[in-house]
Amino acid sequence: MPKVVDKMGLRWTAVVLGLTVFLILSIFAEIKPTQSKVPQLSNAESVSDKLEIVKKRADLIRLNGQKVKLIGLYKSKTWKPDPRFTGIPDFPGLYTKSQIVLEDRTEVSIFPSWNKQSLRSPDEVEKYNNQIVAAIGVVQFEAALYPNSQTRESFINLGRIDNHPHF
Repeated sequence: MPKVVDKMGLRWTAVVLGLTVFLILSIFAEIKPTQSKVPQLSNAESVSDKLEIVKKRADLIRLNGQKVKLIGLYKSKTWKPDPRFTGIPDFPGLYTKSQIVLEDRTEVSIFPSWNKQSLRSPDEVEKYNNQIVAAIGVVQFEAALYPNSQTRESFINLGRIDNHPHF
């Protein structure tokens, strides 16, 4: 009898997980315009047009924790990591992390430095390095890198990045 209960529990777990994944994906799905003659915008277009813009430190402080359009100069740096931190002896690769530098020289990292998403692709770096960009995402002003950390970092949890059209 316990094997039947275990199978039922597994089935319910699978159903609940499936529904949860479906709900999460449906939240982030982009809705395409209909066939009507009325001009329409997709979710991505309409949201980015209504976002507050961050160009300076004061904007970053005021809009802390909010989804914004951040405009600044894309800068990157590349280095060979210490193999003790990669866990791979003779690691052949390079790490590249990028920041967006605002008008007043405030630096905003693309994702927090501890997050693997902060490692940027060579294609992205080639396309945007030393260019003015518009990045959409949620910003954090001088967040602690870990609890009780003395080191603080401003960053954007990047959703999208493009060349800024006004430059």
